[in-house]
Amino acid sequence: MGDEYSYTSLMEIFTNPMFRYGTRFVENGDFVKDCIQDVFFELWNRREKIRQAESVKSYLFKALRMRIFREKSKWKLTESLDENYEFIIEFDVEANIIKQELSEEICLKLRKILDSLPKRQKEILYLRFYEGMDQDKIAEVMDINRQSVYNLLHESILRMRKYWLKSPVYYCL
Repeated sequence: MGDEYSYTSLMEIFTNPMFRYGTRFVENGDFVKDCIQDVFFELWNRREKIRQAESVKSYLFKALRMRIFREKSKWKLTESLDENYEFIIEFDVEANIIKQELSEEICLKLRKILDSLPKRQKEILYLRFYEGMDQDKIAEVMDINRQSVYNLLHESILRMRKYWLKSPVYYCL
């Protein structure tokens, strides 16, 4: 991984997904970009010492997550992260597809359900279904054990199912 071509390829492949993931923790895009740049800078500087990662994506996501938490002192005082961080979830392309295929009521209902989830459940759903990570990679990124990943995913899905079934949806034709 020591050559410049590999390094450039990593940056091209993972910068956008890392940015999307990082902005879930804080809305300050410039701050997230700085953290991503720091992660890649550190990767380049330590390239001789870093062992081969099983999953480059989960390694980079974890490094970014840790960098964001570590650099929180650079944030405004109103943006503390500790355990009160907010994991923001947005739909980009997915929202447009959903809106085209389903009524606005379904979209609003889904948004309400997702907004009602605790931050760690939002994060785990994002990593699993938007970034396509398996339980081991999620455990690595979130620095939790594999069983906790299974438990959080299970709780998240059960909670979404419960709220989905609880309120009716009316289709607008």
